[in-house]
Amino acid sequence: MQHIQPSLMQMQSAFDHFNEHRNTLKMTTGSAELDSLIDSIQEGQFYLFYGKNKAILDGLVHGFLVNCMLPAREHGFESMAVYVDNVVLNPEKIAIAAKCAGIEPKIVFKNLFVQIAHNQQHQLVVAKQISELVESKKDIKLLVVNNLTKFFKESKNKNYSANTLKEALGILCRICARNKIALVCTGDANVTSRGIIPRPIGGTFLKHTLNVIVHLREASFFHPLAFKATLIKHQYVKSPRSVLVNTTKMGHMLLFDRC
Repeated sequence: MQHIQPSLMQMQSAFDHFNEHRNTLKMTTGSAELDSLIDSIQEGQFYLFYGKNKAILDGLVHGFLVNCMLPAREHGFESMAVYVDNVVLNPEKIAIAAKCAGIEPKIVFKNLFVQIAHNQQHQLVVAKQISELVESKKDIKLLVVNNLTKFFKESKNKNYSANTLKEALGILCRICARNKIALVCTGDANVTSRGIIPRPIGGTFLKHTLNVIVHLREASFFHPLAFKATLIKHQYVKSPRSVLVNTTKMGHMLLFDRC
């Protein structure tokens, strides 16, 4: 029997760590206020945006997919992206977001890989497929998983669902960390949880695994296009902190006010 020696962790000077962080690529969220709250979307970091309003979460992720392809001078990753949706993929929404950002929709579609997970077991299969894709395509800097907790929310067997979700997300986190890919997920809010700000659905695993967690909700009944973004967790920024984010309605979509 062969004994595998544990890999030694390399010590790093504070100066090297500073330079590494300074040279990290950052992508705009499309909102200056949200960028200031979370310090933009950074390569190699894991994000969760959650809430009850599906329109703002959909607009958020479709905007991210487009921003990923913006040139670096315009605060984009200038790279390809992968999009996984656990509901129904709507290319029209991506096209609308592209036009708002001033990008030809065909350019976005050519640089975007998409997949739909039909159930929780398929979600695990998709995670493994994405892992293989990322290893073969080195020009991917963003992975978006929309409606991450849909199947967990609908499941009657929470223990099984939690383990399956944990396994699928674990696969995605490992491949993203190894290739310095930003992982952005959206999920549901647990409206029955205690406190002013509801917790995300999915258990404590999400809280411990993801680096940045943001809750989104309507600012007030009188301002239906304004949303309050509250930072729940961040590795560098003190939380909770909140900002007001303004949106524009484009058809059935809500996009940040840059159109």
